[in-house]
Amino acid sequence: MKKKPIIGIVGGIGAGKSTVAEEFGKLGCAVISADTLNHEILCEPEVKAQIVEWWGQTVLDSQGRVDRGTLGGIVFEEEESLQKLCRLVHPLILKRQEELTEKYLSDPAVPAVVLDVPLLIEVDQYKLCDCLVFVEADDAVRHRRLREKRGWGEEKIKKIENFQFMLDKKAKISEYTVINNSDIPDLAKQVAVLLSVVLGNQDKERD
Repeated sequence: MKKKPIIGIVGGIGAGKSTVAEEFGKLGCAVISADTLNHEILCEPEVKAQIVEWWGQTVLDSQGRVDRGTLGGIVFEEEESLQKLCRLVHPLILKRQEELTEKYLSDPAVPAVVLDVPLLIEVDQYKLCDCLVFVEADDAVRHRRLREKRGWGEEKIKKIENFQFMLDKKAKISEYTVINNSDIPDLAKQVAVLLSVVLGNQDKERD
């Protein structure tokens, strides 16, 4: 069976990593989104019960589900709380991620597997990847997106950025870069070219 590449998406918060992953998905790649997996895992009764025990009923929304915005506001205030949450959910996310990766790698219809995983470098999951794609966007663009889409202020953005690996280091260890300052058609062209290069390099390695 031909070995398929596992592509990791990295970049600063608000750079548009999930948008890049979606473009890979449109080209037939299997996208594994940690955000989607996290949402599913937070709905599991045992996980929800533990979160409520730690931080109280205020983390639940009107439907009784974990409100990720409220929970994020709590855990990003102190590293100890963030680490506690990570120890709870990350092993579960990783297990599900591994199961999906194995499934997609054995699917002949899938040309590549794309990992859309926040903190991919910070928690060493980038070592699972054959290559990394750095999504570059100007600070002003990233911050504007976060204000408009998530309603975050500069103080909150800076707090969360403090937990993430420095952008220049992410860029340095990435094999490829896409620029996401403008529009979707431009981004789609970059991703299509990049995938062609990655698949071409994979073929050369097999020869």
